[in-house]
Amino acid sequence: DDDVENPIPILWGTDAVHGHNNVVGAVIFPHNIGLGAAAKNNPELIREIGHAVAKQVIATGIDWTFAPTVAVACDYRWGRSYECYGKDPQIVTRCALEMVSGIQGGGDCRLGKDGRIIATVKHYIGDGGT
Repeated sequence: DDDVENPIPILWGTDAVHGHNNVVGAVIFPHNIGLGAAAKNNPELIREIGHAVAKQVIATGIDWTFAPTVAVACDYRWGRSYECYGKDPQIVTRCALEMVSGIQGGGDCRLGKDGRIIATVKHYIGDGGT
C-alpha cells in the first residue's frame, strides 16, 4: 500500500537444498549424500550446484534458502541420512563451504544480484548424530 509510511519488507525463504523443488520444471540435483560422494574428487561441483539453485530461487522472487544441511550421519538407519554429505565432518565442512559460496557468492557479489541469495546453514546441532 502506498499510504504506509514505513512498509515492512517481505522476507521469504524456501527449502531449496538441492534444487527449487517447489517449481515445476526446476532442475533437481542429487541428494546431499550423493553430492558428498562426488565432492571427494570435485568439490567445485558443489559450488556450481549452489549457484544454479540460487538462480532458480531468485527467479521466483525469493531471496533466501534454508540450505545447506550440515548434519553428519553416524548411523545410516537414521531416516534422513540422505540429507547429509557424509559421515566425515571434513567432507561435510568442505561441501557446506562450497555450497554457501555458490549460493551467496564471493566478496564482490551482491545478494539479490548476480543470481545470489542468502544461505542458511542448518541441522548442525544433534541432527544426524544418532
